Amino acid sequence: MIDVRGTTFRDKVYGCWLGKNCGGTLGQPLEKAWGESEPFDVWWYPELQEGGIPNDDLEMQLIWLKALEEVGPQLKAADLAQYWLDHIGYNWDEYGLSKTNLKLGLLPPVSGAYNNWFKDCMGCPIRSEIWACIAPGLPAVAVRYAYEDAICDHAGGESVFGELFNAALEAAAFVIGDREQLLEIANTYIPAWSKTAQAIAAARAAHAAGEDWKTARQRVLTATPHHVAQYSPINIAFQVIGWLYGKDFGDALCIAVNCGYDTDCTGATLGSILGIIAGRKGLPERWTAPLGETIATNESWGGLRHASDGSNPVPTNLAELTERLCVQAERILAEQEIKLTSTDVPVDPRTLYAPAWIETLWSADPMRIDYPASNLHVGVAYGDSPAIQPDAQTSIITHLTNPHPDMLHAQCELRVPAGWTPAPQVRELDIPAHSSVPVSWELTTPPAVRLLNTNRLSLSIEVASRPAQPDTPVILIGAHKYRYTGPFLADGRTDRELFDAREEPEQPTGPVSSSTSRSGNWHDVYSLDNAVPLKDVFVQAGSIYAQTFLWSPDAREVYIGVATTCPAKLWVNGSVKVESFRYRPLRPGYYGDSESYCTVPLVAGWNEVLLKFVRSAEAAAFEAHLLISSAESRLRNGLPQIGRTRAPWDT
Repeated sequence: MIDVRGTTFRDKVYGCWLGKNCGGTLGQPLEKAWGESEPFDVWWYPELQEGGIPNDDLEMQLIWLKALEEVGPQLKAADLAQYWLDHIGYNWDEYGLSKTNLKLGLLPPVSGAYNNWFKDCMGCPIRSEIWACIAPGLPAVAVRYAYEDAICDHAGGESVFGELFNAALEAAAFVIGDREQLLEIANTYIPAWSKTAQAIAAARAAHAAGEDWKTARQRVLTATPHHVAQYSPINIAFQVIGWLYGKDFGDALCIAVNCGYDTDCTGATLGSILGIIAGRKGLPERWTAPLGETIATNESWGGLRHASDGSNPVPTNLAELTERLCVQAERILAEQEIKLTSTDVPVDPRTLYAPAWIETLWSADPMRIDYPASNLHVGVAYGDSPAIQPDAQTSIITHLTNPHPDMLHAQCELRVPAGWTPAPQVRELDIPAHSSVPVSWELTTPPAVRLLNTNRLSLSIEVASRPAQPDTPVILIGAHKYRYTGPFLADGRTDRELFDAREEPEQPTGPVSSSTSRSGNWHDVYSLDNAVPLKDVFVQAGSIYAQTFLWSPDAREVYIGVATTCPAKLWVNGSVKVESFRYRPLRPGYYGDSESYCTVPLVAGWNEVLLKFVRSAEAAAFEAHLLISSAESRLRNGLPQIGRTRAPWDT
């Protein structure tokens, strides 16, 4: 066990963050949204500034430190969710989608799993270092915290495995330095069937076979292909490639970054690993001196919020960050009832491998929210999704767990909003000691006029001869309503001709909020997420139209876009706003290109959105997502207050 009060530990913690700053600064200017077939050829910082370039990889962990200090060692995902909303301003990819889920009322892990196209991306593997620094030599403890972090915005995705791998490796690196042994230890914390494990295996196999790093890179891309540069399994393997092939610190960082994809993340994480092993004193001054000690953040424009104000501002330099982490490490080890020593004690490497309980994290239900309580612990399981359609049957399962040595008798009542049936539902049951009992609730959802974006139900439980227990929230998300007409077959016309043709649905004959204003044989459909629900309908060459409505509580500007695999047009309130004749892979985040997204005014009340899609016979399968966020160019907040569950005529 490493002495957390000693100079060696402080040196390694400092080295962790200094190395991370080096790798992030090297890679940040090269990061792309799309994966590229060829590697880079960069062997020094493309840009330099005091403190490095601001990077979410590092600055989000400043907020996690603040959370740990203020909440304590019992920190859980539900606590981190509050710090997300208080302090993280930007909404890139999974960050924005998961924050919208939090605003809708969903807690982790559902906030990270539902309607999150990016749950396999790099947002959480880059946040692993803090958990290693507070649990040095205790990878199982570091992984527990890393899991709570990861499920906030990536539950059910490969990214969770990426953060577990990194946290375990970095925690173990405080007490052993052998590369192959560290890789083996970290591998035990992720399932062999995961894409993350397969990508890492491809990198290691290439190295063992004597192949060069570019060949290793191609092996990874072949084993786990993906078009998005932030795809987690690829990037975890690229950081391993840098480590395997690098002759020294700088060479290793450059090889990892030159592999491409999420370059700032791979460089930053590898820099952390090497910094922990070598310590600050072991890092080459050539790479560290240009950066200084200052921590650069995105707070000036709102990327971070309330980070430097209040009674507990985040650290502003690496020395302060190191000291505060050392305090938390001592706190965590005391919580784990580990006796502190004044000298470093040799560690048996066998104690660093994953314990058997790790498999419970791999198999945890990403659509179940657990609410611990003094009487009965309650789990709310949403099945495939927390979203519901109107006038439909749905089922919710609640799991009641009795942690006490005696059987408990409970009366449970599921309370539903007005207009739902049946209302209320009551169950009486006994829960044996140290046991869990599932309770199924069958619901008929209301008509569209009563379906909201967020529908708040609650489970009330009275336990005989026990203190009162708080009600448990049950949050159901209203599906987005669309209708479509078509598809219209190409009949010899090219996709360009279809795109340019002004068909009847494009020519309203009255107010666009009327159900009869647009010609066509329209069919109602519902989407449980941001996807336009035509994937099973639009399968041939031709065109198709979809219509949906946004209800805005006030007049405002929004940023709206249609991320799709085929050419598309988008109208808002009868005015064409997007015309994009392009085939491309899907990447449906709040931040989009100016060709497929634009800023538009919404009126107070109803706003019509009309979509047109065209495709050729040889086109890839149709997919499309409609994204709506705030008009601020850098923040792009999700807008759960914009109604999407019904049409004007439903009222």
